[in-house]
Amino acid sequence: MSSPSPQAGRLSIKEISALSIIGALIFAAKMAMAALPNISLNALLIILTAVFFGWKALYAVGVYVMLEGLVFGFGLWWLCYWYLWPLLAALAVLMRKNDSPLIWAVLAGLFGLCFGALCSIPYIFIGGWAMAFSYWISGLPFDLVHCAGNFVLTLALYKPLHRAMAAVLTKEDIK
Repeated sequence: MSSPSPQAGRLSIKEISALSIIGALIFAAKMAMAALPNISLNALLIILTAVFFGWKALYAVGVYVMLEGLVFGFGLWWLCYWYLWPLLAALAVLMRKNDSPLIWAVLAGLFGLCFGALCSIPYIFIGGWAMAFSYWISGLPFDLVHCAGNFVLTLALYKPLHRAMAAVLTKEDIK
């Protein structure tokens, strides 16, 4: 007799393990590329996780954000991560039927470009619009690098990493 299927919305042990590992992988990949400011695989890995796991990708994002806080401290930037990275995951879930690396690269690039502006939102409440605007403008060169890095990495690596992730998830019977 086969075991009953898991209830809708519940995570299996394999999914919990996979999403935890993916969250840790996102963190490890960022650390490995830390010498390159604002160039990382975060956006691409979150997009891929959302494509394969849908809304459950938010668990991997949570693991990643918690690891960031535990290693680098729980500053204001960390609070921004709690809405920025889930926003990217949500956009990717809504677009998950798309299979074009170019469209994913555009999304990742735009996300990188808007990153500083979205991070400046809490500063509106701390020091007003002027503080938020100056925070955003001072980081704009890094946002441009973030945009270019996300675009190029996603365009180059989306298909091979998609194939690799599909193979692993199929082999391990996850999802």
